[in-house]
Amino acid sequence: MTIYLNYFQSFNTVQEMDMHVEKHVMANYGEMNETDCALVSLLAQYACKFPGAAHLKVETICKAMDKSEATVRRTLRKLEKLAIIKKVPTIRRVSKGYGANILVILPFDDHSHLTTRREETKPVKQSDEPIILQKETNISLISKKELLHNTYSREKVCSVNSVDNYPENRKATFYQRFKSTVFAMLGKDQQLVSRLYGVYRSLTYRTIQLFPQEQKFYENVGYQVLTISLHAMKKKKIRNLSGYFVGVFEEICKRELFEFFQEQEE
Repeated sequence: MTIYLNYFQSFNTVQEMDMHVEKHVMANYGEMNETDCALVSLLAQYACKFPGAAHLKVETICKAMDKSEATVRRTLRKLEKLAIIKKVPTIRRVSKGYGANILVILPFDDHSHLTTRREETKPVKQSDEPIILQKETNISLISKKELLHNTYSREKVCSVNSVDNYPENRKATFYQRFKSTVFAMLGKDQQLVSRLYGVYRSLTYRTIQLFPQEQKFYENVGYQVLTISLHAMKKKKIRNLSGYFVGVFEEICKRELFEFFQEQEE
């Protein structure tokens, strides 16, 4: 039985998938490290053709991330424990051995409704039992050979997720703007995106949870800090970019608050 990934896709569009991935990262920022974020991003890149579903070997992930097999397997278990992904084991019909897992990115906070366009007309029962495959499904919009040589983000894959490709009737999220700016100024560096966005979230998450009306203020500050930090990085060598980001963030917040109180006094 040949398994088609569209039976397992958990989103209707790439944009919807990106939105849920961002929510997962934001909600678990205290639990996820740089490797965790990078792996989620990699899975999202492979899951563009059938949004949310990718058919991947651990070996492929290891080569793409330049990580050991033990690290990748540990990270996959962690993401599954955090309810960010679900692994669907497969078995090859000929060799009877375990094949590459189908990895499904789960919708954020709605794991009981894995709806797909295909399921609306033809429900497919998903089971924890291994699935027998005749052949590997095409797992990406680009060839496997190209993907094996990709790092976290390459132009052909990331262009799908860029702000420029967002539908006109949908506004890009802050994370999309954040990532697109890094890519535009310093190249396709998903590790840097994950690191700096993690710093931003650590600085603002609790405050925004308590005062959601201030989210726009902190996003504006965060974007200013990002552009200042990236420009500085292009001009000179910065040993601790995360520390630099924090320092600029604090200075801009002080300036904005000072100007706010001055306006209140006038």
